[in-house]
Amino acid sequence: MKYNLIYILLIVWLLNACSQCCVDGTVFQESKKLFAEKILVNEVFSPDFVTKSGDYFIVSSSQSDTTLFLYKTPSLAFANATGIKGNGPDEIQTFPMFGHTLKNDYLYIRGYSPMSIRKIVLEPDGNFLFVDEYNLDKYDEYNFMNIINDSLFIYYSSNQLSITKYDLKNKTELDKIELKKDDNSEPYFYFNRGFIATNDSFVIHPYIYKKQIDIYAVSDFKLVKRIDDGKQYSKVVTNDTEDVTYHYFNIYAGKRYFYALYVGHKESDDNFFERTLEVYDYGGNPIIKYTFDIIPFYFVVDEENGYIYATNAKYEDYLLRYKL
Repeated sequence: MKYNLIYILLIVWLLNACSQCCVDGTVFQESKKLFAEKILVNEVFSPDFVTKSGDYFIVSSSQSDTTLFLYKTPSLAFANATGIKGNGPDEIQTFPMFGHTLKNDYLYIRGYSPMSIRKIVLEPDGNFLFVDEYNLDKYDEYNFMNIINDSLFIYYSSNQLSITKYDLKNKTELDKIELKKDDNSEPYFYFNRGFIATNDSFVIHPYIYKKQIDIYAVSDFKLVKRIDDGKQYSKVVTNDTEDVTYHYFNIYAGKRYFYALYVGHKESDDNFFERTLEVYDYGGNPIIKYTFDIIPFYFVVDEENGYIYATNAKYEDYLLRYKL
């Protein structure tokens, strides 16, 4: 009788554990499916990257003569189109890239010249007011740009597998994290390849080819937390990519949480285009997991109004909005 009771309690415990949301070893106590509200846009553009500044959701499009489109949040009503391509001082000369910041007063864009970052204030009507420009003293891969307190510039180099902290005002490199590269491998398939996002205190680095997220302190660039599934992953074989399982594809850092878009499938899998959005606090604790009817490709999270704003290349004529 005693053993029967233990057996019953064990079954109950297992059922309870299985009712929780688990993504490769990470247990999320809550899960929710989000349904996209498709908002038709009359502007003709092919969306590239997105950001949020003040009360605006901003989409870049390198395929258009006008490269920047602004939409009022949370309605996503069209507000302005700007960023004309050209060689003039206030025209877009190179592919426009946003610098992520939690300081909602400003917008940072690299693209008005290849070697500078413009600091912009958004006026109430959505027009740009240029207030400053930071010149960069060397050419680098300025990927996944983040700007903290209007001075610290943290960016990622995909080919060098490095994360750099740079003082924009004094033009000084302050620190660098250098990840191990593979021998005899194409940079795109480096085992440690990933991307970054920051809030004011932490750098979040998810990996593409393994289920791992590293959290570094902005202050000293030391690793403070690693979220992984404890598995050993094989390095990517360049000519055998069909057998590659992809893990993280995008990330957004908010004030309260960070949001990591997870795949967990091979490209040959029927469900390759399914995604989950894992939400963590900055202590690395899992908060909630979201699934979608239409997946977001590029996205931002409006924590104040409780929405995700996104684009999806299969829905070029629409912006996507999800209520959290």
